[in-house]
Amino acid sequence: MRIVLRSSLSLGLLVACFSSFAQISALFTPYDCREHAEMFYDEPVAEIALDSVAAVVAVEEPIVLPDTIDGWKTWSSVENYTFGKDRGAMSMITDVQALHPFFRDKIKQLMAACRENGIELAVVESYRTHAKQNEYKTMGKKYTNSGAGRSKHQYGLAIDVVPIVDSVAVWDNVALWKKVGVAGEKLGLRWGGRWRKPYDPGHFEWTGGLTSAHLTAGIFPVVPDTEYPCMEEDLKLLLKYWKAWEVTQSAMTRR
Repeated sequence: MRIVLRSSLSLGLLVACFSSFAQISALFTPYDCREHAEMFYDEPVAEIALDSVAAVVAVEEPIVLPDTIDGWKTWSSVENYTFGKDRGAMSMITDVQALHPFFRDKIKQLMAACRENGIELAVVESYRTHAKQNEYKTMGKKYTNSGAGRSKHQYGLAIDVVPIVDSVAVWDNVALWKKVGVAGEKLGLRWGGRWRKPYDPGHFEWTGGLTSAHLTAGIFPVVPDTEYPCMEEDLKLLLKYWKAWEVTQSAMTRR
């Protein structure tokens, strides 16, 4: 009896040892992340509707309206001798935004075309006030034959440019001017390099067939409505800005 009891006890202890060893071994078994990962991806994954989320978090871009009061003050300008020549005491407006919208786009195309050919153009003068035109008139015929109101500059339909080479304005390179002039003529612009008196290779203009008489009467060239649907509003704003510049520079002549 004692022998049987002792054998049963030994057997029970042996089974318990094996059970404990199995549990301990299980505790220290290396963790297989792949196995758990597979189990995770076997589960259905809920898809997020990105479009709906974007619609919720999207922030509309603010509409930037043009400054209809003091926008003319932001136009770029330069002083006398900026480009190595005497251009009078009054500042010269050099901003292409001061030009008639259709002509402005043509000048942008001209500058881009010249840049593609390795020619960098600088704007010497875009819009010009009557006061500035009068100043040129008093400086002699080598500057202009036209009095105030008779220049296309006063209507945003003319511009003066100059090629820049190594940061220096180049006025006397005939071959270079011819490249610039031909590029402008291809865009339908009239080039001052074709004139004899005064020979003005930096000058480009466009009037859409109108004469100075039309312009002085307040008539502007007609452009396609499909390309410029807001032309009337744009011109009204330009006229307002031109007048502001006129008042400013006219005050200088009275000092």
